[in-house]
Amino acid sequence: MAELHGDVLPHILKRLNAKDLIRCKSVCRSWKNLISDSGFIKFHMNYSYQIDYKNNDIDRRIVMSRVPDRNGSRVCDVDDKFFDDRDCHLLGSSNGLVCISSFASQLVVANPSTREVQTLQEPPIRDTKCLCWGFGYDSSTDDYKVVLGFRKRVGWTSFLVLSLKSNVWKVIGDVKYSFLSRIGILCNGALHWIMKDSSSPNKKRVITSFRLSAEKFIKISQPDDERYESGVASCPNMNLGIIEDCLCVFPCDGFNDNLWMLKNYNGKLSWGMFEKECEMNLGLQCLKEQKHYIPNKRTLCRDMLFYKTREYICAPIYMESLVSPYVNGRPKRKTQESNSKKSCKLIKRDPMLPGASGKV
Repeated sequence: MAELHGDVLPHILKRLNAKDLIRCKSVCRSWKNLISDSGFIKFHMNYSYQIDYKNNDIDRRIVMSRVPDRNGSRVCDVDDKFFDDRDCHLLGSSNGLVCISSFASQLVVANPSTREVQTLQEPPIRDTKCLCWGFGYDSSTDDYKVVLGFRKRVGWTSFLVLSLKSNVWKVIGDVKYSFLSRIGILCNGALHWIMKDSSSPNKKRVITSFRLSAEKFIKISQPDDERYESGVASCPNMNLGIIEDCLCVFPCDGFNDNLWMLKNYNGKLSWGMFEKECEMNLGLQCLKEQKHYIPNKRTLCRDMLFYKTREYICAPIYMESLVSPYVNGRPKRKTQESNSKKSCKLIKRDPMLPGASGKV
């Protein structure tokens, strides 16, 4: 084992998936320290992303699974389409982390591979039926952010943001639009929603982008094409998704014929139609609801399902990683916390100390 240490071992271990690397931590202490190192975690994540991108065999997505239907089969739906019919929501995915809003207004960020779950501060807005959400990675601060939008008044949406490092909500501003989509699509470091401009004569739909690093909103221009106007813009509902790292827009029905991709995102904006004959091989991870999860005992995901369809291009991209939701370091073990609580109780009960009666 010792002969493999140095520059060789990381290049060998990076080829393993996250679950195998977790098992490798038990080999020896030096392997555990290497695999737990933040530098190696990023090294492994970047390598895994490059392999997936080059092979392009499977487009990995993640969705929230639902209870079995009458036939016994488990139904998986994109959360944005059935937001008001759920109690538990998948708000986004980035670098192997997922953000979940569970039943009791509890907000968590979890890594399904490592089974780590961090509970976040509850949002100050409790009316979940009037909210839109987003989750993504801010490369400028090496942090993850949860974005929440709520209806401030008719035609206006106010936004809050919480970073994992601070775990505090702050106001970032208002936009003069009302949201139509509920879950922001993460693409190129920005979250995207479909919104409605109530001030325009025909209440035109717009695509709004929120850059996570700058925390600023911009309006994305839509395709200036007659085919788009007749195929997408004229439909009652339109959706956003992501294909090949590109933002795409399509109508709810019949999107196979009217799917538009935004290319050269960081350069000149250029919309183009996605080729109809192109097929997608989607590998779909089904995320369990929080009430079925026992820390360190049960996995957060079910077995991967495979589809050759574009039905789930609205679902977040998902890639297994070792990234921890505890960006400020892992919390102390429960044994240490319980010992500290016991010591505090003993101090309070000491009759020689003031306040021993328990009164404040």
